Amino acid sequence: MKQFKFLKSLLLALVAAMLPQLASAQDFVVDGIAYYFNGDGSSVSVAWGGNYTGDITIPSSVTYNGSIYSVTSIGDWAFENCTGLTSVEIPNSVTSIGDGVFSGCSGLTSVEIPNSVISIGEWAFSGCSGLTSLTIPNSVTSIGYYAFENCSGLTSVTIPNSVTSIDYGVFSGCSGLTSVEIPNSVTSIGGYAFYNCSGLTSLTIGNSVTSIGERAFENCSGLTSVLWNAIACNDFTYNNRPFKGLSSINTFSFGNEVERIPAYICYGCSGLTSVEIPNSVTSIG
Repeated sequence: MKQFKFLKSLLLALVAAMLPQLASAQDFVVDGIAYYFNGDGSSVSVAWGGNYTGDITIPSSVTYNGSIYSVTSIGDWAFENCTGLTSVEIPNSVTSIGDGVFSGCSGLTSVEIPNSVISIGEWAFSGCSGLTSLTIPNSVTSIGYYAFENCSGLTSVTIPNSVTSIDYGVFSGCSGLTSVEIPNSVTSIGGYAFYNCSGLTSLTIGNSVTSIGERAFENCSGLTSVLWNAIACNDFTYNNRPFKGLSSINTFSFGNEVERIPAYICYGCSGLTSVEIPNSVTSIG
């Protein structure tokens, strides 16, 4: 565990050190927002432009040197560490939010992701501790590693049915989250996905989940109830138990379509006082 934290800290430090090289260079500035050309001759992306502050509205198109360009994405690290940024309005023309776009924007309290967005990059909202709620639209199919890591003020999040996997560490450190519902579209939950979500009290696992990575729910010390609907989840091992050490769980229920209970699923949940196993179950791992 210590080695993991050290490697992660080292990686973040390297990323921060390389930011000037990683951030896409701006080609021009309009109304205080920097852009770079995408290369298709008709569209641009928001670029890293220094210390953005206050409320920002990104336009759907910009005019430069007499030509009109559609704004289709927010480039990598575009608003990184803009602690004075309070809100961002993203237009329906944007289809992707790049890596680290709002990373470290601790003052950001409001972001509405439009239905046009398909992908959210790695570390996109990492450290946005001022965000309290977030709705991910049904258009999003991909969410990168650590996308919402340490969004400690986030109390609720809606995961859409368009998402098929929750990647490594996506919601780790979101200590303000109180309940999470994994939709039926999700087939895999990555390692450390909800690590250190200490405020989480209830959890619903969708019926399509087949695998859960190591330490996905470790240190979710407030978790008291789990509703398990997964009908074809792989067995767990002693070293990879989804609810390892969570003595806080007192109620564990299996959905009415569950036929098999995976091995080691509740191993070590010493606080269990109630387990509900439906008539559909035919075997216990």
